[in-house]
Amino acid sequence: MKEIYPIVKDKYYKKASSPFYIRKAVRAFLFKDKKFCLIHIDGEDKFGKRNHYETPGGGVENGENLITALKREMSEETGFEIDNITEIGKISIEYKLVNRIDEENYFYCEACAKHETHLLEYEKSLFKELNWFTINEAIEMYKKHKTTKCGEMIHERDFNALLYLIRYVKPELQN
Repeated sequence: MKEIYPIVKDKYYKKASSPFYIRKAVRAFLFKDKKFCLIHIDGEDKFGKRNHYETPGGGVENGENLITALKREMSEETGFEIDNITEIGKISIEYKLVNRIDEENYFYCEACAKHETHLLEYEKSLFKELNWFTINEAIEMYKKHKTTKCGEMIHERDFNALLYLIRYVKPELQN
C-alpha cells in the first residue's frame, strides 16, 4: 500500500534496549449516513492516561490479508459488517515504549449489517464509546481536542489519513 504521510515519530517515550519490530495493522474511516465513527479512548494503560479519539482497527493476524483483517476488526470493535471498501494508504507510527512500528493501512468503508461488538478485555477498559462525526466536525475536533502524549501521536496519524482521504481518494465527501 502507498505511504501517504511520513512516519509519526514518538517524541514522548524512551526507547527500550531491544530492536523495533514491525506490526501490520488496518484502520478505517467507517461511514454511515454521511458520518464516520471514531472510538473515544479514555483510561490508563502502559502509555499512561489516555483520552483521545481514534479510528477503529488493529493488528493483522497470521494468515490474514488486509481486507480480511479489516472486516474482522470492524466487526469486533464497531459491531458493523462493511462493504464498499476503498484503499486510502499507509501511515507508520513509532511506539518507543513497546519497541514497535505500526504500519497502519487505512481504508474507507461503509457500514451495513449491525451486531454485537466483540472487544478484548483491555479494549473494554479503554473504549468509552463510538462517536459519529461529519468530516468538518472531525477536523475541528482534531484541532481543538486536548489529549495526552500517545493521543497526540494517534491524532496526528488519523488526522493526516483523513485529509488524504478527502483530498485525493474521495473528494466528494467534502460536499
